[in-house]
Amino acid sequence: MLRRATAAALVVLVPLAGGAFASAQAPRSAAVHQLQGKKSKPKPVAITLDGAGANSIDPFFESVFYTYHQANPKVTVNYDPAGSSVGVTDIQERTVDFGDSEIPMAAKDLAEAKGTVLQVPVDLGGVAISYNIPGVATGLKLDGPTLAAIFDGSITNWDDPALATETGLHNLPNLKIVPVHRADTSGPGWDLDDYLIETAPKWVDSIGATKPSKAWPITFIGVGEQLNSGVATYISQTPGAIGYVEYGYALKANFTNAAVLNSEGIYQVPSQATIAQAGKTATKLSATNFSIINQPGYGVYPLANFSWTLLYQKQANTAKGEALQALFNYVVTTGQSEAAALGYAPLPANVVALAQSTLKQLETAKGKPLP
Repeated sequence: MLRRATAAALVVLVPLAGGAFASAQAPRSAAVHQLQGKKSKPKPVAITLDGAGANSIDPFFESVFYTYHQANPKVTVNYDPAGSSVGVTDIQERTVDFGDSEIPMAAKDLAEAKGTVLQVPVDLGGVAISYNIPGVATGLKLDGPTLAAIFDGSITNWDDPALATETGLHNLPNLKIVPVHRADTSGPGWDLDDYLIETAPKWVDSIGATKPSKAWPITFIGVGEQLNSGVATYISQTPGAIGYVEYGYALKANFTNAAVLNSEGIYQVPSQATIAQAGKTATKLSATNFSIINQPGYGVYPLANFSWTLLYQKQANTAKGEALQALFNYVVTTGQSEAAALGYAPLPANVVALAQSTLKQLETAKGKPLP
């Protein structure tokens, strides 16, 4: 059982055939003969898979788990979208069957696990810079230095001349800017921090670091909210707000999103197409070479990322291991057809191959390949 309330409970089946015995009317000797001539088959069993982790992937997981259930019917999958840090901690403590994190587990995290952890790329998403400016339905363009100035408190009002110069919009209102960041550790925060470190020297001065952090580095400016859902709710309810949120949540909320300057000098808004272009740059993706922030290439959105499912290589329960392997093989193949409508992009072919080869490494408790 999960320690927190689950966001979704979906039923997915492990197909097991049921056997039939001789009629009660048959003589005892005939019944014995039939039983000796046929192998008894196991009865159907229920399997529950508990997972926890990244909030950003929840809309995709909810949809794809449901569709998988429709095609299969008998394993229950519970997923708690409590955040990437929870997914990592829960898999380390082995209180869940799978975790999920936008940032793969680092060596120090893996060392605290109770065995070898496999990390499987399962979705491709993006981080939207969403805003709520009355009367400004489109057209906001932001580069790294301007975004940094908003989030470090250097620019505090929407009618600041620096914003008019950067965006080309001269009708921005006299309205206080309310930057919204994640109060919990997060992958989207890591992604934006990484982008700002690369593109805005003054940001590095402000935070005193050259490596991105899952914990937002400037918490005394603006407002902190829990999870993508909390940030999205605050933006929708607060005129003047601007924040970073998983594109899937921004799409669902019908947010207006800024065009962000990429490494080619082009302003790009997040979309299935621009996120997919970013994913194509991941030609040598691995759990230690995972960032696709601000990659070069035509039509690339600079704030894109993969999400990683976390699984113990040795599965104490073989039936659960087989169920996990089947489920996530579906997620990274057929399930990708549901990505675009939800604000994600289908995994590139090379990433699908990486995911499948990783899933093949799952083993029984004795270190044997799964049947």
